[in-house]
Amino acid sequence: MLRLPMRVTAVLFSAFAFVGCASLAGSRTEGVPKLGNEVSGSELSASGATTLYDALVRTRRQYFTQRGATSMMLTPGDAILVFRGGMLMGEINVLKMLRPSDVRIVRRLSAVDTFHKYGKQVSIGGIELELVNE
Repeated sequence: MLRLPMRVTAVLFSAFAFVGCASLAGSRTEGVPKLGNEVSGSELSASGATTLYDALVRTRRQYFTQRGATSMMLTPGDAILVFRGGMLMGEINVLKMLRPSDVRIVRRLSAVDTFHKYGKQVSIGGIELELVNE
């Protein structure tokens, strides 16, 4: 009887478990908002929403959730900032004026990224837009 060392056996079982979990996870993702830092304009248009804000809520709901220990007790005093072409467009209400078909890509920026890229200090972060005509 061939006996493998314990470490090799553990690695093999871990690999099989990982492959099995990955195949199960792929079949259950319908209707679940995708995670990620970017969302394409085609995905936003496919959501069927009429405004960019509604499309983002349908496809990337986590963009608008506050994170962190203090966010559970205290609501942040500042709103998510929206940037386009290296400039500040405004706050979240700007997303309600744009159509999903006008957008090429949307990126969610953390508070740190927003500060380093645009020099704006907000506790929530920002959203960066690239429009189709740019």
